[in-house]
Amino acid sequence: MSELMSQGSAKSQRKNGVAPKQEMRLLGAEISNEAIAKRAYEKFEARGCVDGRDREDWGQAQDELLAEANKS
Repeated sequence: MSELMSQGSAKSQRKNGVAPKQEMRLLGAEISNEAIAKRAYEKFEARGCVDGRDREDWGQAQDELLAEANKS
């Protein structure tokens, strides 16, 4: 996603590479980390709370939310 930009300083990034107050922007859409985390957790629960796919869940949640935001 070359259009994807992130806000937040490199110093504030956590171990997983996501800044605590970072917002994702794509074609004018803004998605908060809180919204992404909520969607990712829903995916985790739907899978029966099986560990080990957190990064996959996060990426899918982010992609879905950005796509939904850009539809409107």
